[in-house]
Amino acid sequence: MNFFEYQDKARRNSTLLVALFAVAVLGLIAITTLFIALLTHYSRGQGSASLVQMIGGLGWDTVATIAVTITAIIAIASFFRLRQLAAGGRAVAESLGGKKINLAPEGLAEQRALNVVEEMALASGTPVPDVYIIEDSAINAFAAGYKPSDAVVGLTRGCIEQLSREQLQGVVAHEFSHIFNGDMRLNIRIVGLLHGILIIGLLGSWLLRGSHFGGRDNRGRAAVFGIGAGLLVIGYTGTFFGNLIKSAVSRQREYLADASAVQFTRSNQGIAGALKKIGNHAPGSNLQAANASEFSHMYFASSLKHSLLGFFATHPPLTARITRLDPGWKGFGAQVTSPSQAGSAIGSAATSGNDIHISSLHEAETYAAGSASDAGTPYQARLDQVLETVNNNIAAPSADQLELGRSLLSRVPADLKSAAHDPFAARALVYGLLIAPQQREDEQQQIQRDILTRSAHPAVLREFNKLEPSLARLPLECRLPLLDLSIPALKALAPQQYQIFKRNVIKLLRADGKVEIWEWALYRVLVHGLEPKPDVQRKVTSGTSKAIADAQRFLLATMAHAGNSDYLAAKRAFEAGLKQLGASPTPLPTRSDITLQRLDKALVIAADTAPLKKPAFLKALVVTLAHDGVVEGSEIELLRAIADCLDCPMPPVLPSTNPKATESMPVADVQSA
Repeated sequence: MNFFEYQDKARRNSTLLVALFAVAVLGLIAITTLFIALLTHYSRGQGSASLVQMIGGLGWDTVATIAVTITAIIAIASFFRLRQLAAGGRAVAESLGGKKINLAPEGLAEQRALNVVEEMALASGTPVPDVYIIEDSAINAFAAGYKPSDAVVGLTRGCIEQLSREQLQGVVAHEFSHIFNGDMRLNIRIVGLLHGILIIGLLGSWLLRGSHFGGRDNRGRAAVFGIGAGLLVIGYTGTFFGNLIKSAVSRQREYLADASAVQFTRSNQGIAGALKKIGNHAPGSNLQAANASEFSHMYFASSLKHSLLGFFATHPPLTARITRLDPGWKGFGAQVTSPSQAGSAIGSAATSGNDIHISSLHEAETYAAGSASDAGTPYQARLDQVLETVNNNIAAPSADQLELGRSLLSRVPADLKSAAHDPFAARALVYGLLIAPQQREDEQQQIQRDILTRSAHPAVLREFNKLEPSLARLPLECRLPLLDLSIPALKALAPQQYQIFKRNVIKLLRADGKVEIWEWALYRVLVHGLEPKPDVQRKVTSGTSKAIADAQRFLLATMAHAGNSDYLAAKRAFEAGLKQLGASPTPLPTRSDITLQRLDKALVIAADTAPLKKPAFLKALVVTLAHDGVVEGSEIELLRAIADCLDCPMPPVLPSTNPKATESMPVADVQSA
């Protein structure tokens, strides 16, 4: 099963989840109706009667009122909880007491954890997620959010200090699998729906406590106590069935995530070693946070000490998971690294320079993308190379791509890497990427510098001046990874700071009266990573098959013009893309028709493409770009930007052996935008 099949299955699981909880709600309505019928019957002192007679005695109006009331209570409580979690993964991490470390990791263990997460994000083509540390000695982790752009990765203190680097990579790869496969959105929906059912039991607990208050006669207290006890039983009956559903869904997904982690890291020893370490670790994976059980289905390993005959277990048994990963395993009790040894290993790696920064983790092989001496030379890739990435590496980078990610970062100047982790400097970094000194003429650069002088914060302007020499040497293929690296720092901007920053970015885009293809690609990746719902107001015509088809054709036209300056050549490329997509021939829009507004709107609509239809669309984009047999570096940037906005994480493309310079193509006349 590949990434797109996982995405489709996640959608179907969401529908199934809603259906199962609807059944649970109906069950709660039935139990509540029965409880009230019994209470009414015996309070009236009536004789024996069948359940049907008791319920019939209530009247259909009363039964309907009970159904509406229960449904309303559950719906309101679920909606309220989901609104609390609207911030995505950040809301989950902060509710567990997490501390974000992307900007200022403390100590070698936190730095190593951040390095591992950044490495995996860049190798897979996703924005670097926020990383939170939970102060708990247990070994556990989680990924939370609605989609990759608002995802967070949470790691416990025990996880980052007790595990070796290989084991930590296995855990992080497991969590990235949940990010890629659509599990996170389902997990948050489970939290909201369970809260709605649980609220009935909480109301019962409140009434039970209230029955002990003074100011009532004995009969009134008894009535309140009886109602409270009944609601408590009803609420926890619903929770019982809800937890069974949650557990059944979670267990199977954990096996899938374990398998994906092995594919991601190309090793079963890391994740298997982490699970073995949990079994030999005194605190295990049991979190101490007061509300840890609410998110139990999100964790790397079970956080609950006990479960009723395994019915409520949100994870498969450790032994079952380990045996699948390591069939030769003999059981717990094998010698493991002690905490002091783990700390020593961290210190040794840091001292040797192998774990202080992602770019120095390994002496990565220098790929044909170029060496340090030709760092400013963009690269090319053949059609088969790009198709291989689309077919097999979306959300599943190969070992070569993992090494390529390290190689690209090793060629990025150290001051740019440092700037990507600071909110002030990260803004200057983005401004510099858009000005792109190696792509501009002196007059154009001066216009953009004048804009920054008038609009940017003085401190940001000073950072820009310091970074400009390094930006001039930055390879083309390193720009998107560097932008992804800066996303967590830019998320830390205050709303007013972000709005000023975004306005300045747009001013730089429009400074010379046209928008280059690489400018638009960087802009879309930036906005998609920083704004979970950036285009809600424009998303009016999306969702229909015709709107999606039109949006796909427009993006194919953009690709055709991107790779060809001649209209006839672009037309042939466009027709090749339509044929690959299986779409009927249509006239090619002119270059002047491709404006920023239309491009942005087309992307928003195309994002509604069904998961199983996205591979065909991505292949059509590739065929259009590579109509001449070669995909230029700027075209690869555009392809990866579109894939990112479609929530299809695309790793770096392995370059060909004959890189050569390529010119940027103006794709939009912003005067008409």
